Amino acid sequence: MNTCKATIRVLIAHRLYIIIYLVLIGIMMFTISAFQLKSGTEAGDTFVPDKPSVAVVDRDADRGYIAGSLRAYLTPDHELVDVEDQPETLQRAVASNWVDLIVIIPQGYADDMLASVKSGEDTPAVETVTSYRSGAGSMASMSVSGFLSMLRTTLIGGNVTVDAADWATLYGAYAGSSDSGNGQATTSNGSLDMLPEGRIADLGLNDVSEAAERVEAVSRDKAANHAIAVDHSDAPAMQPDAATEAAKGLGVTMKTMLYPLFVAMTVCTALVLGVFNAGETRRRLFASPQRSSLMGVERMATMCMFALIVVVIYLLATVGLMAGAGLDPTRIDPAGAAMTLLAACIYALMTVACGFLLGECGGTGETMANGFANVFGLLILFTSGVAFPLDMMPAPMLAIGRMLPGWWYCAAIDDALGIGTAADSGVSVTGWASSIGIVALFAVTFVCIGLAIGRWRRTRPVPVGTSTTQLAR
Repeated sequence: MNTCKATIRVLIAHRLYIIIYLVLIGIMMFTISAFQLKSGTEAGDTFVPDKPSVAVVDRDADRGYIAGSLRAYLTPDHELVDVEDQPETLQRAVASNWVDLIVIIPQGYADDMLASVKSGEDTPAVETVTSYRSGAGSMASMSVSGFLSMLRTTLIGGNVTVDAADWATLYGAYAGSSDSGNGQATTSNGSLDMLPEGRIADLGLNDVSEAAERVEAVSRDKAANHAIAVDHSDAPAMQPDAATEAAKGLGVTMKTMLYPLFVAMTVCTALVLGVFNAGETRRRLFASPQRSSLMGVERMATMCMFALIVVVIYLLATVGLMAGAGLDPTRIDPAGAAMTLLAACIYALMTVACGFLLGECGGTGETMANGFANVFGLLILFTSGVAFPLDMMPAPMLAIGRMLPGWWYCAAIDDALGIGTAADSGVSVTGWASSIGIVALFAVTFVCIGLAIGRWRRTRPVPVGTSTTQLAR
């Protein structure tokens, strides 16, 4: 009992490491896990893009109904705003990012559209001013260009004429050509050649207005302009049940304790053993009537109990975190939860064993213990699949991870809950037992090496007395 009390006093004396590693770093890891749980519980596979703001400045008095139809065309997917047609106002609207795109229809644009159709030239361009802070304006500019192209195509298609003389002229232009009977010209080898050129009748602003109205009607017609949707008719159910989500929440959160638990217990155990293995304290313990080996067992038992208490606290915090994220912990399979808890306990005992090895090496001060625990702990963290998905890790990191206990701890949780690497195969008691058995082997190996090093050091004692110098006359 006295040994347990002394061990607890040493832990309290080094409480700064408990606060930093278990509390502060634990809170940080829980925060990361909370974001993962929150993102996992947010429902929906629907993408709702932000609507870019567009201002249409009409300087052509809506001739040909171009400006009005353009506004109606942009309304469903864009946010239309009104901007005064003043140079200073337009510059300020773009500079302040109040609008993403300003479309200026210049004076006489309807006449330019008619002239381009009659002459066969490209669609006349409108003036655009795009915000430099966002790419939404460029995307909106593409919509404006698409509307103008459809307007020109509709204007041509609704007013072009081809009569019999045009077909006769085309057929007479090719020797050996014949009419296929379906209004197309084919050469003697039967391949499609070309259609006759049509003629555009005299167009006016009324024709432009009619074409603009047709473009506007087609853009609103859901039968002709289908909306993009995700078809789940032949796909399996994509929404997991509450039990699966709860299992994932428990597994992900319990994995995040991998790093803080390893660092805290390794450092604390090494420092506790370092205090009891100090020269003067060690001599006093050997002089006591109680066997030193029994006192060593009591010290390790105290550290193991402390590690298991920490695991239980982490588990309770995990349950509270899951409840806060909207997950139901009661939906978890009790057997899977029990295997997860047992895996965490064995991993915690492994961290104590690692600290025992470090403490038995002798001469490990606080700086060395912290350095080793942090470096080795980060190596375990980044190769276990907690920090990065396994499919994103290179092959050397995967190979290194399989040689460390953190990988097998995470694999044991996956097999216990049927998540992660075991999502396809489901819960596997055999896989869980083999993975957690490897973690236990790590603990046994650390203890055996620590005992061997400790025995070797005790059979080769170093002088601890103060050396004296004798002066000879």
